[in-house]
Amino acid sequence: MNELKYTDLTPVKYRKKFGQFFTPYNIADLMISWIIKDNPKSILDPAFGLGVFFDSLSKIGALQLANTIYKAYEIDPTIISYLDYGNGPRPIIEIADYLETDLQGYDAIVCNPPYMRFQQFLNRHRVLPEIEKKIGVKLDGYANIASVFLTRSLKELNAGGRLAYIIPFEFFNTGYGKKVKSSLLEGGLLKQIIFFSNEKDIFSEVITTVCILLCRKDGVVDPIKITQIDHIDRLKNIASFEDFFQYELAPDQLPFDTKWSPIISGLYETMTIPSGLSKIVEYGKFVRGIATGANEFFALSSQKISQWELGPENYCPCITKSPQIRKPIFTDDDFNQLDKGGMPIYCLAIQEHDNKKILAYLDHGVDKGFHQRFLTRHRNPWYKIESRSPAPILAGVFNRGRLKVIRNFTNAINFTCFHAFYPNPLGQNYTNRLFVYLMSDIGQNIVMTNKRRYGGNLDKFEPSDLNEGGCPSMNQFDRSSEAEALEVIEVAKVDQKKALDLANRVTAKIFNMNWMSMTCPPTSKPLI
Repeated sequence: MNELKYTDLTPVKYRKKFGQFFTPYNIADLMISWIIKDNPKSILDPAFGLGVFFDSLSKIGALQLANTIYKAYEIDPTIISYLDYGNGPRPIIEIADYLETDLQGYDAIVCNPPYMRFQQFLNRHRVLPEIEKKIGVKLDGYANIASVFLTRSLKELNAGGRLAYIIPFEFFNTGYGKKVKSSLLEGGLLKQIIFFSNEKDIFSEVITTVCILLCRKDGVVDPIKITQIDHIDRLKNIASFEDFFQYELAPDQLPFDTKWSPIISGLYETMTIPSGLSKIVEYGKFVRGIATGANEFFALSSQKISQWELGPENYCPCITKSPQIRKPIFTDDDFNQLDKGGMPIYCLAIQEHDNKKILAYLDHGVDKGFHQRFLTRHRNPWYKIESRSPAPILAGVFNRGRLKVIRNFTNAINFTCFHAFYPNPLGQNYTNRLFVYLMSDIGQNIVMTNKRRYGGNLDKFEPSDLNEGGCPSMNQFDRSSEAEALEVIEVAKVDQKKALDLANRVTAKIFNMNWMSMTCPPTSKPLI
C-alpha cells in the first residue's frame, strides 16, 4: 500500500472530495481475520482505495486467497494508479461507483466506505431511487453515504456470510440511522460493535468518530458484544476482535428507534441518571439559529453600517459567531463591548426597500455574487431572512468537553453558531432554573448523553438532541426557587467557578442527592 506516497502527492481537498480516509494495518488485519473465519469463496471490498484489506488478506490468509474471488470497486481512478502488485495475486477491481452497480451476493464483505453526507453526492437524485429499488429499503437523503454503503452491503451478504465495516458512529443517534439499525438487528446480523475512546490515535485523519461493526448472517440472535479500545497499544494484544469485549447486550436492549450512544456510553460510565426526568421540549424548543447563506454580507459591524449609511430600521443586534460570547451570562454591557471592538454584531434586516443606500448595498451583494449562494437563490427576495425574536437561552452547536450554554439578557438574535431556546408558557416560569440546570455538572452529564461525537473529542448537538434531553420535571424544579436561580446568574457574571458550585448545589437539591457523589466533568475548565 502506497499511502504515504499517495497522501504526499494528493491534495487534501481532492481526498475529501472522495471521502478518503485510510485504515491502519492493525485494524485491517483484525477485520480480515473476522471475515475469513468461515473460508469464504467470494469477498467484496466496496471502496478499495489503496487496498489495505487485500494486503492484509495476502499476508494473513495467503493460502485461502488462491481459492477466493476478491472483488473490489473504486470510483477514483487516480488512487488505483498507485497500486503495484507485480507478479503477485491481484484483486478484481472495477472502476465504478459501488452504489450504481448491480446487486450481487458475497460470502464476506469488508469495507472502509467514503465519509461524506449523501447530499454531497452529485448523482444522488438519480442514484437514490435506484438503490432503494435494488435493496428494498427507503433511504434518507440526509444519511451519511457510509450508512448507504452499509445498508446495501447487508443485502449482498450471502447466508452464513460475515461482514466487517468501519462506519461513523453518528448514525447511532440520527433519524436516518433508525432504518440502518433495523437492518443490522434483523435476523441477529449484528454481532459486535467496536469503538475507540481515543480514535485520533488510531484514525488520525478521520473527522468524525468511527466504530467497527461485525456482522454474520447466520440467523442466530446472539447477544451483541460491545468493545471499547482505549489506546492504540491495546491493539497489539488483541488476536481476535470477537474474543475481546467488555459487555454483551441482548438485541432488545438496543432498540432500532432509540439512540444507541447513551446506552453504550452508559456501560462505561458510573453516573446515575436521576429518575422522574422530563424532557426539555416540555418547557419549550431549541431551534437552529438563522442561516443567512452569506454571513459576510448579512453580518454587519458599526463601521460597515456607517460606511454604507444603513439606517437603524435595516439591521438588528445579532450574535454572528460563537467566540463573541465567552461567559455564561450575556448582557447589554457585553454586547456594547463587542460593538466598541468593531465586531460584526448586527444582522441586515431590511425594512426600507426603496432606500437608495440600501439599494446600493444590495447591488454590492449582487456584484459579489451573494444572491447566487445556495440559500439566497432560493429566497424571494434573495436578501430576506427569517424573522426571529431574541432567545433567553443559547446552546453551542459544536462543543468540546462541556455544552456551551448562555443566558442571554440582550435583544440580540443569533446565527447558526448557536441553537436558540424559546420557552412555551410553562417554560417561561422556569427559564432561569432550566439555565442553571444546563450549566451544572449534573445537567451537563445528563444532556451530553444525547450528543453526537465527532473526531478530536468534538461534540455536536442538533436541536432535536437538546429537545429530547432529560431535565427536571416541574415538581423537581419546584424544589428550588427562582431566587436561587437568580443568585447563580448574578454570581456567574463575576465568578464562574463559584457560580458552577452554586448551580451544582441547586441542581442536587432538585434531585434530592449529594452532587459530590456523582461523576462530574472537571470543574477546573472554563464553563464555556
